[in-house]
Parts: sequence; structure tokens; C-alpha cells
Amino acid sequence: MSKSSLKRLVVAAIAFAVLAPSMAPAQAAGEIKIGVITSTSGPLASYGTAYNEGLAWGLNYYTGGKMAINGQKLVVTSKDDGADPASATASFKEMVGNGTKVIVGTASSGVALTLAPLAAQNKVLYISGPAKNDLVTSSANKYVFRSGNSSTQDLAPLAGIKPISGKKVVLFVEDNAFGAGNIAAARALMTPKGATFEEIKVPTSTSDFTPFAKKAADAKGTYIFIAWSNALTAGAMLTSLKVQGAFAKQRPITGLAGAATYNIYGTLFEGTNAILTNSYFAGASKSSAAGDLASWYATNKKTQDLFTSTGADAAKMIVMALTNNPNQSVDTMIQNLEGKSWVGVKGLMTIDSSTHLLIQPMFLVSLNKSGSAYVPSLLKTIAGVGK
Repeated sequence: MSKSSLKRLVVAAIAFAVLAPSMAPAQAAGEIKIGVITSTSGPLASYGTAYNEGLAWGLNYYTGGKMAINGQKLVVTSKDDGADPASATASFKEMVGNGTKVIVGTASSGVALTLAPLAAQNKVLYISGPAKNDLVTSSANKYVFRSGNSSTQDLAPLAGIKPISGKKVVLFVEDNAFGAGNIAAARALMTPKGATFEEIKVPTSTSDFTPFAKKAADAKGTYIFIAWSNALTAGAMLTSLKVQGAFAKQRPITGLAGAATYNIYGTLFEGTNAILTNSYFAGASKSSAAGDLASWYATNKKTQDLFTSTGADAAKMIVMALTNNPNQSVDTMIQNLEGKSWVGVKGLMTIDSSTHLLIQPMFLVSLNKSGSAYVPSLLKTIAGVGK
């Protein structure tokens, strides 16, 4: 990217950082209101922050630094939901009342499942973000899309796992919508292959994981599948599993989380031959967009994270939905998105025309020691994951 292009992006990024006031007037003729609802506080704060930064970069990048579409200025209002459905609902209704027709974001599956029906009721475009529960885009609600991946897509790299027939898989998950989505996805993938299961659901309020970790160790499975979204308690949870011996004979399977967890995961999984699935990490793709994003992040001293690409792809979808749609017709937005493809930060992305699932690459990775830190390394790319 040229220096002049970088300069335009930096200037636009600064402009984007000034959020629109929450009580904005009805939509002006020369502007497009974009509502962002996600977590920037609470257990999913790091996911929302990464998403927001990716979105900011993407809106600048895909509008050529103009922060406008069809000559109409983008006005972005961001709200923190703290992973609370009631707070998210209030923000959603406020945005709709202010004339916002495009709402994006959402790190929490519980929040996404709450907002999806509201999109249909209010006839606005809703693009869910990091939230993974499959039901978000499997309800035949034409107003709902996603810029991230589903729980089932998360598990795609496990398709070739062996041996699995007749083996027990311990499902160790949070007792919430995210955990439920992972249980459903794991069972759907592994039951036909002959796996058996034991479920351990851990309340989200848990601070002492010892009894749950001991139960997992005593389950004597071949694999232990861990689905955990709370970044604030993941370290304590994994440490407890390690201390209680859950990894002694059970091979861990989990998703590689955000960059802040690499050293924790690397240390605790050392010697366990852990299987790590992943939706994105810096360097996962060699696409042109990935290179441009890496250059911009390096210049601006920012660090890419798990959901940076989810925000960037949301921006691309916003631009696609509104291009040549100056009246901001939601029906036209839907038509502009269904079945469309682009090569994004992760690689080739395609919006399924019927389910609105985002067909995309997924990754199998390892964590390796580099100096005093652990860094992810790509083992395999599974292209075109569409379930």
C-alpha cells in the first residue's frame, strides 16, 4: 500500500474513533447510520475490541479511505452490551428508533440469538459478529447474516481426527448458549463417526473449577473437548484441568483463542499433543487484504487478534450491501449480499444465499515456543467450510 493511501487510512481511522452520540436525530439525507453492538467490557471484552478495530480498518479500507458510500457519509454509533441481552436489546431498539438500518457486532451467542428476531420484526439488516451458535443463522430469518463463523464451522478441522470410533469424548463447556452450540456441533460431527460422549457443563459464575476439573479427569475419555469463551476465566479453568490430571491421558481439543492466551495455552498444553482449531490469527492467510491489514496494523502499532478479520469482513459486507443502494433499501441490501464472494483477510469468503452462513477457510494450528513466548503456526487450511 502506498504512503499516501496509508495516510488517508490513518486520518479516516481517527475520524472513526469519534463515535456518534447515542441520541442522534433521524437519519439525514447525506448520511448512512451504522449501529455497532458488541462487548467492550465484561468477559468478552477482548473479542469486541478486536472486532471493533477490524471493523474500523475495514470501513476505511473498503471505502478507499472516504468513509462514505454512494457519496453518503458513514456515521457509526457503537454500544457496549457487556454480553447482556437486555442491554443489547435496549441499544438495538434505540438505534432502530434513530433511523439506523444496519446493525452489526455481537460477541455473545446469547445476545445474537436475542437480537436476530428483532431484526425481522423491525426489518433492518443485522450482521452478527463473533457469536458462534449455529442457530443465529439457521432460523430462516432473511434479515440476519454473520461476518464470523458458526460453532459447526469451528469444528471443521476435526473431520479427520483418528481414532474416534468407539472412543469417549468428554465435552467440557460453559453452561450457556455458546456451550450448547458447541455440544450440538460436536455431537453432529463425531456421533456418525462412532464417538461416545460425557457432558460436563460449567456454570458461567464458577470461580473454583476444581470439582468440574476432577470430574473431567475421572471421566477417562480419549479426548476432552473444551469450549470456553470467557477470556477472564479461561486460564484458571485450564490450569485446574491440568492440575487435576484431565490432560494426562485425554487429548485436549479446543479452539485457539485470542493472542493474550497464547502463552497460557502453550504452557498448559505442552506435551499433551493438543488439537487446536482456529478461525483466524495474524499470518493465517496470504491474501492481498491480509497483507494490507498487516501493514496498516504494523504502522499503527496495533496487534491483530482472533476477531480482527470478523470486523473487517463485517465492513466489507456493509459496503457491499449499500453500494448502488442510495435509498438504503433493506431488501436491496439482502439481495446485494446473498451469494456474493470476495477475497478477504482470511481468504475466499462466500455468503450462502439461503442460510446466510459465511462460507470461509478454517485452520488447524499448533503453538510453538519462539524465544520466551508461544506463537501459532499453521498446520492446515480447510477451504470453503460451509456448514
